[in-house]
Amino acid sequence: MDKLSHYRQCVKRILTNHSNYQSQPEDVESELIFDEGRDRYQLMRVGWNGLKRVYHSVMHFDIKAEQVWIQQNMTDVDIAAELVEMGVLKEDIILGLHPAYKRPYTGYGVA
Repeated sequence: MDKLSHYRQCVKRILTNHSNYQSQPEDVESELIFDEGRDRYQLMRVGWNGLKRVYHSVMHFDIKAEQVWIQQNMTDVDIAAELVEMGVLKEDIILGLHPAYKRPYTGYGVA
């Protein structure tokens, strides 16, 4: 398996695993969005909690230039470490949720 296919598989596995988390109200669904053509991947929560609308991105990954960009992580899980455990190279993980000037200090890629 080539690197890009492996990275796609890892990202989809992380999102799928986290989509099974069931602490949200019954009327809130997890939605997985996999756009392999543009290499955009998201886990959304959508629905209603009583009279309050729930619509937010839990996790968002992009793959650009064979690097995995973590754009959003609204969990307490270190998903960059999960990627490393799955075989994604640290230098190929970009913490896009941090400003560019901080990335050299993260231990991951800088892009």
